[in-house]
Amino acid sequence: MEKCTLVRRAIIGFGAAVVLASTASAAGAADAAGCADPAGLKRFDGSSIVMCVKRDFAEYLLPTGKNTGYDHDTKKATFESSRTLEGRLTQNVYAVPENVSSADVFRNYMADLAAKGFTVLFEAKQEETGPDFGAFFEGMGPGTQIWAYSPDEARYAAAVKEEGGAKTYIALYVVEYQDGYEPKFSPKKGQAMVRLDALQIGQIADRMVVVSAAEISKGLVSEGKVALYGILFDFNKTTIKPESRPTLEEIGKFLKANPAQNVYVIGHTDNIGGFESNMQLSNGRAQAVAADLSRSYGVPSGRMVASGVGLQAPVASNATEEGRAKNRRVELLPR
Repeated sequence: MEKCTLVRRAIIGFGAAVVLASTASAAGAADAAGCADPAGLKRFDGSSIVMCVKRDFAEYLLPTGKNTGYDHDTKKATFESSRTLEGRLTQNVYAVPENVSSADVFRNYMADLAAKGFTVLFEAKQEETGPDFGAFFEGMGPGTQIWAYSPDEARYAAAVKEEGGAKTYIALYVVEYQDGYEPKFSPKKGQAMVRLDALQIGQIADRMVVVSAAEISKGLVSEGKVALYGILFDFNKTTIKPESRPTLEEIGKFLKANPAQNVYVIGHTDNIGGFESNMQLSNGRAQAVAADLSRSYGVPSGRMVASGVGLQAPVASNATEEGRAKNRRVELLPR
């Protein structure tokens, strides 16, 4: 497995300062409709987002090594190393002001990633990227031929950051445009263009709220249920994350202190992935919680009935990430 190296804080030559804008530069007003910078990341000063793609769930191949080939019929690329990932994907195309080199743009992005605590998985420029690196970006995501015909000053980096139980992967590809047709935007010859793909895996742990045993008892009496947001799972899986332990301990305390109280353990999901898959996922997660309570805290399995209702009982709109976060939960009901 390739050893990750910590991103070096970029040293800006000749005393120049890092010029990545915070999030809203003057060019922000010119951003394409519905496009925005990935959370917590900056853009090069004066850039505008001319194209973007957002997906709440996507499979993604992250190159972490030199390109070794590309099949133009199947649009499949091969690399010395890569990672196949699944998560929430944002793909932005930035147009940089004219007369700025790709080297300058790339150096500033790398400095910002370093400041944010990202770790570099792979970094390369020009021929070091391999024979068809641009074709890979042409074949998936926005910008098409902008990337495929401008290898001379191309620069690429893959990076990752883990924070609060979630991982954010970055694919950064910067070129100086030379040729290639893109119907949605026509760069000037020599203009630097940026492709920034950000993939988030997992949920941010600061959404986690630990409900005490006393609060569980009170909620079951007053509300007839208790929503638990402190139980977290690996993305699209039934594996319980270690940071869920404080909430599980409180449930265990409650059930031990109230041996006559039996419960339903109900799993809930957002609407990403479809009805059948979410039904299976929510049921599997509820079963995992009940099994852990029995195994770790000695709660008899007969006191718990675990099931999942998938996306059928939302408490907020699934149109936003905030709403979907509220819908992903485990509930306890008395029985």
